[in-house]
Parts: sequence; C-alpha cells; structure tokens
Amino acid sequence: MLSFRFLGIPVFVQPWFWITMALIGGALRANDSASILMTLMFVLAGFISILCHEIGHALMIRKYRFPTEIHLVAFGGFARFPSGQLERKQSFLVTAAGPALQFVLGIIALIALQLISVPEGSLLQALLVYLMLVSFFWSILNCLPVYPLDGGQMLSSILGPQRSKIVHLIGVFVSVAIGLFAFFVMRAWILMLFMGFFAYQNWQQYQNTVKR
Repeated sequence: MLSFRFLGIPVFVQPWFWITMALIGGALRANDSASILMTLMFVLAGFISILCHEIGHALMIRKYRFPTEIHLVAFGGFARFPSGQLERKQSFLVTAAGPALQFVLGIIALIALQLISVPEGSLLQALLVYLMLVSFFWSILNCLPVYPLDGGQMLSSILGPQRSKIVHLIGVFVSVAIGLFAFFVMRAWILMLFMGFFAYQNWQQYQNTVKR
C-alpha cells in the first residue's frame, strides 16, 4: 500500500485502486508498448483527478477543524472523518467540495490543451486529455442524486434524515435509468454494473426505512 502526506493530509492508496484504474484504462487490450504507455497515462490521470476530488472533501473537513485522511480504493476513494459531527449545511459543503474541485481540474486541463503547444500524439497530450475526461466524467457522475454518491449525499443533507426514504427511492429510479442508458446506448457494462449495484443498495435501504 502506498502512503504519503499531501497538504498535511495522510493519503493511503490501496493496490486495488491501481488495478481497477488499469482495467478501466484498457490494460486487457494493451498488447504493445504504445498502448501500455497510454494505459499508464490513464492510470496517472485517474490518480491525480480522484486524489484532487478527495482533497476537496478533506480540505473542507479540515476547515471545520476535524481530523481527516484520504483512502483511494477500488473504483474511487473517500475522505475519512469522525461520523455524526457535521451539521447538515457543513455536510453538504464537504460533499460538494470534492466534485467541484475535480471539475475545476478538468477545466484547467482543457485550457492547458488549448493554450499550450502540446505535440500531437505525445504522452503529455494523452495525460491532459485523460485528465480532462476523467475529471469531467467522475465529477458529473458523482453529482447524480444516487446514494452513496456525492449527489445522493448532498440530496440527503438538503432533505434531512426524516426524508431518507425519498432519497433512496430517487436513487433507485436514477440508477435504473442510467444503467439502462449505459447498457443500450453507451454499451458501458462497468457503468451498468455500478448503477445496478446502486439501485439494489438504495432499494434495500428504502425498504428498511419503510419498515421502521
């Protein structure tokens, strides 16, 4: 496991993070040096972008004077902090800070591609393109109103704990809709599996709230 500190915040990167990023980046199709290098650029871009996302959460947590640490795991990461300590407004801002900072990173990468003379087909161009794509896709995906994505958590902060069943019901419908779109239009089976898992998870949590 890789561990280091960034801006004074402990960061832990699990081996599965690298493996899943490589698989998403096309490692199974990389059969020559050029495609292997492109996969490595994707993994590096994913690492920078997702770390930036979690740094956004962590910096806002630290703003409220709570200890935090970042964990990058399979298919993403999280910023850990003492549970039950944030008010609803604070929780919303902590959650929103992650995708907001990551989206800004995507804009910076886009501007860099426009302003900097980057050689066509170079590793730097690939890194910037992947950084832009991952940052935009990941930040927008995380803002979907699907719990436990950031959008679902923000919706939960807005509606409050008394309306949690509404949060999970919305999560079910949005997950199913995005999953069907991913399967029939995008042919993105990984996204479809993610949405299927979130739909099942939200349905289970919805049923638990109804039984109370």
